Amino acid sequence: MLDRWIGFVLLAGVVSSVLSIFVSDTFFCVAILLWLVDCWKRKKVHLRFPPFFGFVLAFLLLVVGAVAFSDDVSISLPYLKRLIKYSYIFLIFTYVKPQWVEQALRAIFALLAGSSLYGILQYLWLMDVTLLNRIDGFMGHWMTFSGQLMMCSVALVGYLLFYRLPAMSSQGTATDSQVTEGPKPHRLWNHRELLGVGGWTAVLVIFLLALVLTQTRNAWLGTVGGLCLLLWIHRFRWMVAGMGILIVIFLALPGHFKQRLYSGFDSSDTTTRIRIELFHTGSNIIKEHPWWGVGPRMVPRIYHQYNGTDEFPRWIYQHLHNNFLHIAAEMGLITLGAWMALWIRLLRDFIRFRRSTEIDQFPSGMATIGIGVVSSFLLAGLFEYNFGDSEILILLLFFVTVPYVLKYPREETS
Repeated sequence: MLDRWIGFVLLAGVVSSVLSIFVSDTFFCVAILLWLVDCWKRKKVHLRFPPFFGFVLAFLLLVVGAVAFSDDVSISLPYLKRLIKYSYIFLIFTYVKPQWVEQALRAIFALLAGSSLYGILQYLWLMDVTLLNRIDGFMGHWMTFSGQLMMCSVALVGYLLFYRLPAMSSQGTATDSQVTEGPKPHRLWNHRELLGVGGWTAVLVIFLLALVLTQTRNAWLGTVGGLCLLLWIHRFRWMVAGMGILIVIFLALPGHFKQRLYSGFDSSDTTTRIRIELFHTGSNIIKEHPWWGVGPRMVPRIYHQYNGTDEFPRWIYQHLHNNFLHIAAEMGLITLGAWMALWIRLLRDFIRFRRSTEIDQFPSGMATIGIGVVSSFLLAGLFEYNFGDSEILILLLFFVTVPYVLKYPREETS
């Protein structure tokens, strides 16, 4: 019974991350306490480790090394508290049952839909929206909100394309099961199935509308990249059609949304010049500290030794707006290599899971969702340090772990 409660509380922590990081962390702490009780009752440390455990361990050990070699260990040391979040991987793999995964996924979509509707209301009535005051749903910042929308938009498209629609088409009726010769008759979808798919499609539209209203270009890029990849995996002509629809939607957008995208290619635009300045600052740090970096949380404190101009305010340098650049600057190229190796291993496994579980639609679908979510995260991370956001990390760890839960289900215990 205790292991069931641990699984439920863990998933509650993941699901509630789209509403409140405080609530999510509260559930997570409860799960940790219950796990300790479970270990005490079993008289052993009860954890299962997924096949990519070695890559996670290597990355975490290198992070500890980067803290040890930090320019100021006292400032970098509190970063280690963040590493406890990676326990989600092992606890989910140990305690979550395969049959719970879809319910958790749908709960995430439903709660984020509520946050998205609130965000749309913010844009239309509740806020004076500017680039420095954008809609954020139930989150504290628009970057977090847009990152959640990005990953869940990609995941929801994958859920529909690779599970819901194939499941609807493959379910047989009583008449079908009695047919022993000849082709099966075409089965019409019933009203409940159509309403289900239609409802989730409406949720997707809400996600995408809210995402556009956030005016967050890195999340736009990650979403487009992730969706195109999923459509290409499904059918190449669907990707071509999707690109056509995207162009039509873009042409129909109001001018200030188009200008927001165009500004990314304008070297005189302030936001573009900030990105260029951060790139040069990060590059200078890496040149001087290539192997271990300057230490976690140190960029905002030592940037003035490496920046190229004093034009921009200090808060601009809180991070380098690029996952690869920021990790290399703060934790070194060795740690960056381990971080990249982890995503390569995950993508390789997801491709293998998809090929080996095509008959079982949900495991195959979740593996494909993992491909899309990781790809969108990495693509958006070229222009934002989304890896440093706890809410994003929790969702990401969920999406990359549950394909292994489905592939390697835990044994039932009494």
